[in-house]
Amino acid sequence: MSGQDENKRQGTISSARFNLLSSMVGGGSLSLPLAFHQTGNIFMAPMLLVITSVLAQQSIYFLVKAGIYSTERRDMSDNHNDPLDNNKKGTASYENMASQAFGAKARVLSSVLVFACCFFGTAGYAVLLRDMLEPLVDAVVVPADGTGGGPTFARNLAMLTVILIVSPLCTIKNLTALKNVGAASMASVLTVGFCVAYRSIECQLGFTEQHDNGSSDNNENRESSIQAFPSSMKMVLDAIPLFISSYICHFNVLPIHNELRCPTSDRVTQWVRTSMWPATLFYYVIGLTGSLYAKCTPTGEVQGNILLDFDEDDPLLLLARMCLAMTITLAFPMLVTPARDIVVRAVASTRCGRRIIAKSAREPSFGVSDIMFSEDDASNNGLTEVHFEHMEVSQATHLEEPLLAMDNRSIASSTPDAMRDDLDEFVENRSTSRLNEREVTDSRLLRIAAALSVFWSAAFIACIVSSIDVVWDLLGSSFSIMMAFIIPCGAYLKLAGRKRFLNQVSDGGASFRKWMVSRTVAWVMVLLFIPLMIVSTANAVYNTLSSTFVL
Repeated sequence: MSGQDENKRQGTISSARFNLLSSMVGGGSLSLPLAFHQTGNIFMAPMLLVITSVLAQQSIYFLVKAGIYSTERRDMSDNHNDPLDNNKKGTASYENMASQAFGAKARVLSSVLVFACCFFGTAGYAVLLRDMLEPLVDAVVVPADGTGGGPTFARNLAMLTVILIVSPLCTIKNLTALKNVGAASMASVLTVGFCVAYRSIECQLGFTEQHDNGSSDNNENRESSIQAFPSSMKMVLDAIPLFISSYICHFNVLPIHNELRCPTSDRVTQWVRTSMWPATLFYYVIGLTGSLYAKCTPTGEVQGNILLDFDEDDPLLLLARMCLAMTITLAFPMLVTPARDIVVRAVASTRCGRRIIAKSAREPSFGVSDIMFSEDDASNNGLTEVHFEHMEVSQATHLEEPLLAMDNRSIASSTPDAMRDDLDEFVENRSTSRLNEREVTDSRLLRIAAALSVFWSAAFIACIVSSIDVVWDLLGSSFSIMMAFIIPCGAYLKLAGRKRFLNQVSDGGASFRKWMVSRTVAWVMVLLFIPLMIVSTANAVYNTLSSTFVL
């Protein structure tokens, strides 16, 4: 593929849909039966699921708009001599959006936030992968008596072998190239949902043996497997992070949008809607049917991973485990890629990183010695004509460079030889700064090194961790809410100000009302999720302490 083609948008709505779904739908969906069981699987849980879906969908729209606004000035400055090209690959990134909205410190915070969510999500998926492979590994290498669940040498070796196989997928430059991976991941997770639903229907029809330990409380729990409302508000607080974490895909929204061909408002809306609502339907089916299986469990309740409630010698369970292992394996690239790109951009912001990128990704037009100084110019010691850059009237409010801007050749021909080295470094830094958002990942060596470092460090952490329930709770209740809802809505409010609206819209009718409604919705979401994040985090900390120390 030529360099020119690589800078063009190649993603279709279908590929964008699969990539978004594979970023969102995965092992977290197995916790939804517990959320449905806690909040009322007939009424309250479906209502919370739909509300979460609508809010997540709206936050994605705000994130896309804020990402466009954050790159608008730079794109207009870089392309003032070119016609509008909607097929040119986008340059938006999550950390740049936060920086444009809230300042330089927000770039660091947002980078750490996205990296933490993706990194610990990768580690969590690695632990879950090891758990899914456990029956097969233990059948080959019988563990010592009393080993139980958790890491062993054989289990970790099996997990690392799978990670080694999937590692090349984490070094691919564009997410669009992973569309077939996303389709396979969705097929696997649908198979898992079918297995859960099938066993649950058998349970409701009485085809499954029901456990009876003589406890009246457990019998009462089994009889109340169908309920409309939660038994306490504490149950709702425990379930909300599970609903929210099922819709976390925001770390891949802007990269996918950057590659979507002809990203008009209608096409973006179609992409998001056709991704979110099928996922919501799947979540409803697996949440409802999984929660109904509580009737056939010994305790009358379901666990955080619904597959753990089935008998280990169930052949259908083995199929579900293998499909889930496949889903997790194919989801690794979607988690590693955002963290990898953050590391690459962080390295590229250093002086050493800029030189590496300049050597590997510099185009001929960026060279000073080879391009800026032609033979005719070198022999001409006099002043040359100053060429003024063309600027449309509509760009007057978006100036980022001086009005009297000389092109590279004009600067070179009027510059003494002694200044060429300094000028070369200046143009190198300037060109590299423009590469940081799009072409910075063209450095294949840097991209591969970052991907393997992120992926394998998370895998090695998973090797020594038996359970990361605490990490999941904290990520779902604090980091995920901040990354998926608070920052996108806040950035949209900051970047989509009244001045920007007045510059783009001349009438004060329907467009103005739509603008006001969008800002009102964004404010409502910010005011809703900030206290929700605080309460959910406090509840997660309380649950952690109560499980560690009997309170």
